[in-house]
Amino acid sequence: MKKLIALFFITVIQNLYSQQTPSLVFDKHYADLVNRHVAFPSLKTNGSFVAAYIYLDPKEGIFAHYEKSFHFGPNNELISDGIDTNELHRIRLGRAYNFKLAELNNEHCALLNLPIQPNSVAYYQYTSEQRLFLTGKYLNDDREFERAQPFLEQLHQQQAHFPDLEIQLAYCYNGQRRYDLTIALLPKAMEHNPNEPLFYKELAFAFLNSGMTTMAEKTYQQCLERTQDANLKSEIGASMAYYFYLQKKEEPFKTWCKVVADNASAGSQYFLLLEQLERNWNNRPTQELQIKN
Repeated sequence: MKKLIALFFITVIQNLYSQQTPSLVFDKHYADLVNRHVAFPSLKTNGSFVAAYIYLDPKEGIFAHYEKSFHFGPNNELISDGIDTNELHRIRLGRAYNFKLAELNNEHCALLNLPIQPNSVAYYQYTSEQRLFLTGKYLNDDREFERAQPFLEQLHQQQAHFPDLEIQLAYCYNGQRRYDLTIALLPKAMEHNPNEPLFYKELAFAFLNSGMTTMAEKTYQQCLERTQDANLKSEIGASMAYYFYLQKKEEPFKTWCKVVADNASAGSQYFLLLEQLERNWNNRPTQELQIKN
């Protein structure tokens, strides 16, 4: 009888505790949970869930570091299953793995006996500025420009000339076809650093796609004057040659073809494009096409 009473009280306490512990909601994007514990359905075992820690790798991207597996009990409580060696130790989140996550709060972490931070990622320490920049940059890399924008703009408000920030913002804006924002941003960046060729490249791209062809040509020329990178010169020459190919303007087409010919190595994508455009000059599309980023 005493055992039954004890079991009854244990069951009641467990039920009360499970009711007080917030349920998991799988509705978060990984970029919003950097330096947090998260949960998501196992990619290996049906009915199992993974507890992981989201962190920034300084070179490779945003990762989920596997901590342990768990399942839900009859009252929706979290029950640890320990380490499952079949699970992926770490996952590069982004295009290939972009699923909704649930954030694990302190109560969840206590139930699963999770550390404040896994030892293996403890040495990845960043300032708040570095965290904002890397998060935005890696989202840009995955072409999630809309999600990258608030991270980069928040940092821009705090430190406008943070290294490489303005070029990442320009990528972000151009990727969304917000050319007006690029045109407003980069002249100020150029005042601070007038010799960065990528500023001119992205600004020229924004001009070109805004119908400001003269400004685009002028700005691309300024880019060429500021770089010794033959690949960058070839890319610019190919972009403008293709633009004037579509516009059926032979003289500027030839001018930009020369930029490619002077810089592109034989067999490169730019050299092959140049050959194709010259070969098909008389079979050009009749419609004007917009240059893509």
